[in-house]
Order: sequence, then structure tokens, then C-alpha cells
Amino acid sequence: MKAGKRPRSARSPDEPLAAEPARLRPWKVVLALAAAAAWAYLFFAAEGGWLDLQESGVRLAELEAEVARLEAQNDSMRQMLHRLRDDPAYLEKIAREQHGMALPGERVYRIRTPGGSGGD
Repeated sequence: MKAGKRPRSARSPDEPLAAEPARLRPWKVVLALAAAAAWAYLFFAAEGGWLDLQESGVRLAELEAEVARLEAQNDSMRQMLHRLRDDPAYLEKIAREQHGMALPGERVYRIRTPGGSGGD
């Protein structure tokens, strides 16, 4: 060996390692892509994934709106029931208007309009 030249394997401790060009092996790339595809499928499309979660959120909002509507309807019916039980004037009004009832000795007159059914 000539003086001043070092063999390739010998290097000084202060000298940085030469950067070797990074080589990707094809099987590593395929493995990484397969893992990414599997993760994406599980996250987005599998049962219990993101898409199911979004659909569940929409369904929950629909059900909450229906519950609110039914609660309002229930409150309205409770009010009507209370008035029918405790308010004789309201009970009489409903009996007369919706059921065509009258007190003894009264006459009920129904006025029919042309082309109309007269309220029946």
C-alpha cells in the first residue's frame, strides 16, 4: 500500500460515515402499501368504522328530533286531557263543535255551503 492512502475499512474516529444511498426494496414498498390499504379499509369502510359512525350520528339526530316532536305532542295531549277533565265549558265546546251534540231542548242547525260538505 502506498503511503498516505488508507484502506477503505480504516477511518478516523472524527470522520463521519459516508452516507450510503437509501434503497427501497420492492417488497417493503408493497408491504407498506398493503398495510396502508388495510388501515384505510378498517378505519373508513369496515363495520364500526368512520362511515358507520357518521351514519349513526345522522340517525341519532333524526331520532332526537322525533323524540322532541313526540314530547311536544304528548304535552299537548296532556293539556287537552286536563281541560276535558277539569273544565266543563271546554268539554261542552268540544261536544258541540266536534260531535254535533246539544243539550235537551236545543236544536242543531247545520249550514251547508255550495260545493262544501257543511263541516261533516
